[in-house]
Amino acid sequence: MPVIDQRTEIAIKSIVLSTDFTPASEKAVAYARAIARRFGSSIELTHILDLSVAIPSDSSMIGISIDQMHRESTRNLNRLAHEFPGTNLHILEQEAFSLPSAILSVARNTEADLIVMGTASKHGLRKMILGSTAESVLRRATCPVLTVGPHVPPPPQDPLAFRNIVYATDFSTQAAHAAIYALSFAQDSGAHLYLCHVLGTHEPKGEKLVLQSSFERSLKEIVPPSAYDWCSPECVIEHGDTAEAILGLAERVNADLIVLGARKASFWLDYFETGVNPAVLAEARCPVLTICA
Repeated sequence: MPVIDQRTEIAIKSIVLSTDFTPASEKAVAYARAIARRFGSSIELTHILDLSVAIPSDSSMIGISIDQMHRESTRNLNRLAHEFPGTNLHILEQEAFSLPSAILSVARNTEADLIVMGTASKHGLRKMILGSTAESVLRRATCPVLTVGPHVPPPPQDPLAFRNIVYATDFSTQAAHAAIYALSFAQDSGAHLYLCHVLGTHEPKGEKLVLQSSFERSLKEIVPPSAYDWCSPECVIEHGDTAEAILGLAERVNADLIVLGARKASFWLDYFETGVNPAVLAEARCPVLTICA
């Protein structure tokens, strides 16, 4: 059964943009600005002061004081505010011991349709660190999260349009939910949409051919016939390591967006062991939209 049986317009009315003023966050700001312009979204520009690393006052000789953190935060937030002319922008600064909880609270209170944030990668595919804040937000968010990794270039100055989208699926319920977003973004931009499933390397050759044929049929069922009128869907079967295959496909087709679905319970358990989702998020050369259910 097709995931979408008719044209579905994207509604991104409210965006929570979480920034810590790092280079990755600066690029996330640029993508949030481009998305807001494209969809007429309001933006909640949010910086959370991490009280776990703060010290009480300016009189201390070592560390960063709360007063200093507030001054730096205010200066940077005001600087970023000038980058959103004509946007319905709200600035929010909060103190918290748990940064993920504070970001998620802002998203709930504003009924956000999207969270945008930068991520960091400190290792390669096998041993990598996204950062505890990004990990927790992705695992607990009730709305899609767009992450911008350290290898992602800034968006073009032209109006935002995703031209090549890679949607990776394992045919789970969560991945099917993510397909709605992939198809909607493809519809909005008239994008070339690559629907990808990755087969492992351990199946016998005969079984692999049967599985490939079955998965190709399943991929085609995701896309409604009407979708061919407004985007260019293409089903792709990859083989090998899942993260490497997704990243390899995205690089070959010059993807400017990857869409992933993930299960809350296993995102940081089963998936963390294989490095699938964390590696894709941290190593991708384009933004990654994750829908975690």
